[in-house]
Amino acid sequence: MSILGIDYEKCNLCKNCVNECPSYFSFDVDQKKIVFSDPDNLCSRCNRCRCRCPEDAILHENMEDLLTFEGVQDPNTLISYETLNNFMTAKRSIRRYKKKKIPRNVMEKVLTSMTHAPTGANIRTLRCKIISDDNTIKQLSDSVMDVLIASGNAKYGEGAKKAREMGFDTIFYQAPHVLIIHSNNPGDAMNATIALTRGMLSAQSLGLGSCWIGLAHGVLISNKEIKEKIAGVKGKVWGVIILGYPAQRFYYAPPRPMIRTKGLDELE
Repeated sequence: MSILGIDYEKCNLCKNCVNECPSYFSFDVDQKKIVFSDPDNLCSRCNRCRCRCPEDAILHENMEDLLTFEGVQDPNTLISYETLNNFMTAKRSIRRYKKKKIPRNVMEKVLTSMTHAPTGANIRTLRCKIISDDNTIKQLSDSVMDVLIASGNAKYGEGAKKAREMGFDTIFYQAPHVLIIHSNNPGDAMNATIALTRGMLSAQSLGLGSCWIGLAHGVLISNKEIKEKIAGVKGKVWGVIILGYPAQRFYYAPPRPMIRTKGLDELE
């Protein structure tokens, strides 16, 4: 998978590729043409040059077709700020779910949104594990609670002990699916956060609920046996969420304090 050069029969010399990626594209003044050079094969294959080329004149090998749809050139025409902001503000952490599994085609839409999330240097090393078996989810929840109780933490340990006595799952909340994102790339901490955030917003648009599960994340980071033998995951765990059809409704969105910001007063 690589960029090969320029199709000069298509190229209109707009120089968008040069402006976008001057590390590999340049304009040869004498020959009056765009030149592509990557002798050390360092190109990240991010496709930005291809996406900026109006004539589809970038030659490539074994790279997938570019995506096109109405509004791709002007994303602001797809959705208004007010609609998008209200949609994100309405996002709640769901901790009660219906006993209904998510169909594969719906789950694939969530994963598609995560797939298109940006990553540093276009490195695509994230991996995803979806656990849908109720017994495995319970086993994983029980194991996480065991670790919390054994830790002696006054807040989480005692809370887990009381929840167990009441027969209540305070880890996954009887959600039908647990999604774990992981990799062996230490740079994926931020990449995973972006991908999961996109996935959770996408899930909401499909009528699904979701919630970050920090307690399970912490245990999977520190306990290799639980991570590998129960969750079936290898490498570094970057995040854990639950997904399902919500069994609760929120009638209002809570207020939030504005992020403390310096420099805003300097703007007109």
